[in-house]
Amino acid sequence: MTNADMLSINAVAARLQLSVHQLRRWELMFGLEIKRGRGQQRQYRPEDLSVLERIKELVEQGWPTSQIRPQLEAEGLVSPKLIGLPMAPGNPEVLMEALIGFRSFTERRFIEISRQIDELRQLLISITLKQELSGEMSSPWQPMPQEFTPEVKIYPAEEIRLGPAVNLNVAAEEASPDDDDRLGLGEVTDQNYLTVLGRALDLVGWTDEQADAFSLKSYGVPHWDELGRSQGEKLISHLVELIQAGANEEPVS
Repeated sequence: MTNADMLSINAVAARLQLSVHQLRRWELMFGLEIKRGRGQQRQYRPEDLSVLERIKELVEQGWPTSQIRPQLEAEGLVSPKLIGLPMAPGNPEVLMEALIGFRSFTERRFIEISRQIDELRQLLISITLKQELSGEMSSPWQPMPQEFTPEVKIYPAEEIRLGPAVNLNVAAEEASPDDDDRLGLGEVTDQNYLTVLGRALDLVGWTDEQADAFSLKSYGVPHWDELGRSQGEKLISHLVELIQAGANEEPVS
């Protein structure tokens, strides 16, 4: 193949009706191997022109960029790249052109996005002003009529109790003239209430039969020594009342 068959980048761009910048982008994007002549000028072969024409067709058909290279390899237009083989370092000129193109693209997009943000800001301000004028909403820039302070709730004082309830009338009961201690019976506990009950029966003068009869009639328990503590205390109180009254009541058998 002679140099007469080679085409310059300007000739290829004119034939394909593309820009020179677009040809350089495709070369970098799809990994095309374009030969260079003197002065690093690109020289396109007929097969290179066929590849570019096919790329143009796929782009116009809406093919994704990531699928164009595999399609070219499937059609045999380009050689498949070996997986894992490191790519040759890029041409500095191509890389510089790609960076310049990317920079110009980002600058244009930044300007467009900034313009859109300004338009949205102006639209939001106009909508807010219209709503304020129509009374639909209050302006966020107006001061509040009064400073917001949360309401403080005052709860009444409550008595805090720790432990079981305490009978405050114990002292009064102990100091009362009806206390069992005046008869010398002693304090009644879970362990000695039957002993105290026996002393009270002795003071009254009841026999075991009389005490059993009274226990069965009053509490439904046939024997007085089988009474529980609460029943025994009731019987003791009854006996103390009899002693203090000076009477000797005998239960009905």
